[in-house]
Formats: sequence, C-alpha cells, structure tokens
Amino acid sequence: MNNFKIKKSLLSLALVLPAFASYSATDVSKEALQEQLVEIQSRLDQLESPKGASSDNTSISFYGSLRPTFGLTAQDSADSWDVGDALSRIGVAAEHKLSGGLVGFAKGEFKVDISNNGDFGEARKAYVGIKGDFGRVAIGKQDTTQYAIIGDPVDIFNRAATPLAYDDASTFRQQQLVSYRKSVGNLDFRIEAQFNGGDATNEGSDLVNGGVKYNGKDFTVAAAYQTKDLAGTDKNTFGVSASKSFGDLYVAAAYQDIDNGGNGQDQNTIDVVGAYKINAAYKVKVGYGVFSDDLAAANSSEITRINTTVEWHGSPDYYLFAEFQNNSYDTEAAGREDSNQFMVGMRYNFNYNF
Repeated sequence: MNNFKIKKSLLSLALVLPAFASYSATDVSKEALQEQLVEIQSRLDQLESPKGASSDNTSISFYGSLRPTFGLTAQDSADSWDVGDALSRIGVAAEHKLSGGLVGFAKGEFKVDISNNGDFGEARKAYVGIKGDFGRVAIGKQDTTQYAIIGDPVDIFNRAATPLAYDDASTFRQQQLVSYRKSVGNLDFRIEAQFNGGDATNEGSDLVNGGVKYNGKDFTVAAAYQTKDLAGTDKNTFGVSASKSFGDLYVAAAYQDIDNGGNGQDQNTIDVVGAYKINAAYKVKVGYGVFSDDLAAANSSEITRINTTVEWHGSPDYYLFAEFQNNSYDTEAAGREDSNQFMVGMRYNFNYNF
C-alpha cells in the first residue's frame, strides 16, 4: 500500500471509528461490534479495489525555490541598499498514466516575491498536456523555445535580471501557448505558437517560436527562430547557443540577432559564461554580456555587464552566494547611469514527490 492509500485508509478509519466507539461505549451485542468491523474492512477493500487504484497511475511533485537577496547598488547619483528576491517560486507538477502508453501531465508554478511582503500569485507556468511516442503537446503558459535552448544555457547566476544580455531583448515564458516537443535520438525539436483571441489586430497566431537542440556527450548546440506580430511590422529573432562541460568546468555562450523592422531597429545580444566547481562546497562563476542596438546615442540602451559570483553549497538543496556585477552603458543619457552591484543571498530548493 503506497503513502497515498495509507492516508486514504486513515481518513476512512477516522470517519468510522467515532461510530464504532459509540457502539462500544454502550451495552451492545458482539454481533453489532462485528458489523462495525466488517464496515471498516469493506471501506479498506474499496480503497484497494481497481476502482480506487488510479492513484497508482498518478505521481505528484510539490517543489519550490526560495531566493532572498540583500545588496548594494552604487551609482554616481546615489547608493541604494535593498532586500530583493531572485525569482523565488513554488509549484506543483503531476503526471497520470493513460491507456496506450500515453501520459497526461500538468504544471502550475507561481511567483513568491520575498521583497514585496512575500506576495504570492502571478503564474510563471500553468499548462496541461499529453505525451507519448508522437511527442509532447501542451496548452497554457510555458517557457518559450527561445529561452529554453538559447537563454537557459547561459542563465547561471542568482539574480532576477539574467541572463546578462539576453534579458534585455528576448522572451521567457508566454501565456496562451500551444506547444509541441519531440526528441529523436540526440535531437530535441520544439515549436510553439501564441493565440490571443482578444487581439483584434492579428489573425491567427501572434507569436511563433521554433528550434532544434543537439545533445552530445558533455556538450550542446542549439538554434532557434522566433517571429512576433507587432503594430505595422514583425519582430524576428534568430539565436544560437552552445555549452560544454570539461569535468568540473562549464562554459556556455549565446548570441541573438533581433530585427524589429525598419531602419535602425536591429538589436544583438551576446552572453558568455563559465562556472568552475572548486570542490564539493565551493563554486565560482563569471559572465560577460553585451546588448547592442542601432539607435542614435541619445536613445541607445547599449550596455555591457560583467558578473563574478562565489557560491557555498551546504547541500545540494541549500547554498549561500555573493555576487558582484558591473553595469556599464555605452552612453549615459536619459537617466541611465553606470552602476556597481554587490549582493549576497540564500537559496533553498525543495522537491517532494508523492
């Protein structure tokens, strides 16, 4: 009997024992007490019957990652101390075995804003799908292909605004997606489209994103293309990424070319990162990111970021970290200021399976 059935059995006993106790507290016959025992056994048998056995086909995971931070941002005009949050979240995921080798699945993942009264609510992911030999189909709010195979390999730091350059221009999770995924050998194929019936301007899909990733021995390479309807034009993004592990050393790079339509609207992102595991307890990370555009200096948001991080892993699920990041704009205009940021924080991950 698994844990789920044990809990249901205990609940059943909790419902019938008060009645059993009331009988035993009075002068009743042995036959009446026996009837109560038969009733309890009958309920237990029902829980063990095929009708109630569907719980054997269902697995549930309750997981989360809590990431409070404390740090200083030093600019020319002022210094700012702040308690922040590096994208804390909690979620629940479930899978249910169906007939014919199919599996139904669902996930709901929600933000926990430790820096803002611990507010809980906005969904990061919320989808339901089905998978089998044909691949995987899901509907709802999900990661885009652009992030999953271009941004994720360089997303190694403990802060909200990462990856360093990718964050300026690309997409992460999107709502109203219909997605398809399929793995063939070492190749992962992905494509999704966004459908917003409330958008009277665009007919059909508002966003289409597809890509392919090759998983080699200790390395990956990937390419993705995304097109998004905008007012009067389209935004087209092409990205490539690569990662490689050399034992305790991990390196990765990602590049994006973004065409927003019209002259002077092109953007580019470059991210290069590395992580080295010194020993079981300590890891160091470094990163370099450049966001560039074709706008005039007065309107340009071109910026270079350099990050250095040290982590102490008390366990696989809990660690402390200290990060230093320099943010340098090519042109300080329209309120943009260079800054140096120093941040310390904690990270606690948990995952309970039922």
